[in-house]
Amino acid sequence: MSITRLVELQDIDSQLEDLNSLLGDLPKMVEELNKKEEDLKIKIESDKASLKEISLNTSKSETMNSEIQNKTDKLKDQLFLVTNNKQYDALSSEIEHLQLQQKEHEDLLISYLEEKENLENGIKENESLLENLKSDLDIRRSKLDQALSDTAEEKASLEDSRQKQIEGIDDGTMLIYNKVISARSGIAVVPLSGNACGGCGAALPLQMVSEIRSGDLYNCQSCGRFVYHKKN
Repeated sequence: MSITRLVELQDIDSQLEDLNSLLGDLPKMVEELNKKEEDLKIKIESDKASLKEISLNTSKSETMNSEIQNKTDKLKDQLFLVTNNKQYDALSSEIEHLQLQQKEHEDLLISYLEEKENLENGIKENESLLENLKSDLDIRRSKLDQALSDTAEEKASLEDSRQKQIEGIDDGTMLIYNKVISARSGIAVVPLSGNACGGCGAALPLQMVSEIRSGDLYNCQSCGRFVYHKKN
């Protein structure tokens, strides 16, 4: 395997990392805002569905309340027509039962009204948040799209060059390279620095240093990076 290929691969990967750094936190921020936007939409739709159901239940309770009131009024009118205590007690008992039902519906109506108000306020607040979020998201999407557009050609060229470099490197070396570059902040290949690793500064055995200067490639025993001799 050519040492030059590995060194050039590191240079390409460093340039690709620089391009990604230009985007900064924009991709992550856009992704987070997209998630927040979707969550708000789901919440608003869910609350609107609940509001619709409450309106339906309110209408049913109002209808029931009206029917109970009509029945109660008719029974009260009949009280004046009864001729004995037994009939009077029976009507009174039925009226009392209807009044309890009416009270239940009235309590339900109060709870429905409170829940309806809370949902309407929540929907209004979330719709306002969604509107502001959309404005912020549109700006960040636009910036991200522009940044991606500005770097697209250069990135495509670098990725093409990277693929060509990889084709000349054996699988075993690439396996180590990928592990090291992931573990060492994007730097897997470093030049020799005196008698030490140019990455972590650890001293290398003199025999290894001699062989590296002769053109061999070794991995630092401390950080795992590939160490090579950079000719002036």
